[in-house]
Amino acid sequence: MAMKEKPTYTIIGTNTIIDGPVHVNGDIIIGGTVKNNVDAKGTVRIPEGGLVDGSVKAREVHLNGQITKGIYADEKIILGVNSDFSGELVTKKLVVEEGARISGKIQVSEKKKDAKITESE
Repeated sequence: MAMKEKPTYTIIGTNTIIDGPVHVNGDIIIGGTVKNNVDAKGTVRIPEGGLVDGSVKAREVHLNGQITKGIYADEKIILGVNSDFSGELVTKKLVVEEGARISGKIQVSEKKKDAKITESE
């Protein structure tokens, strides 16, 4: 009998700073700081206090922290009550909780836009 592959979870702790791009094949929780772009095959969760100084590309994004450049989600983006977002937001479904801070361009459409995030210098 073949074993099912278990999902991969990556956690970046609150006191961790990563100065470079992050690529994961599963889900990731970013409680610390990423000073570049994040590219994930699964769900990206950024709780209050978490920061991505760059763009995030994933299947789903749950934001309660801060993203400074862009969010590109294949399925859904949830901007929580404490979220702080600026930049371009592209997704099929968007949930915005009361209190979320948004600044930038928003595109919510069933049509898939090919999102390409460029590496920060």
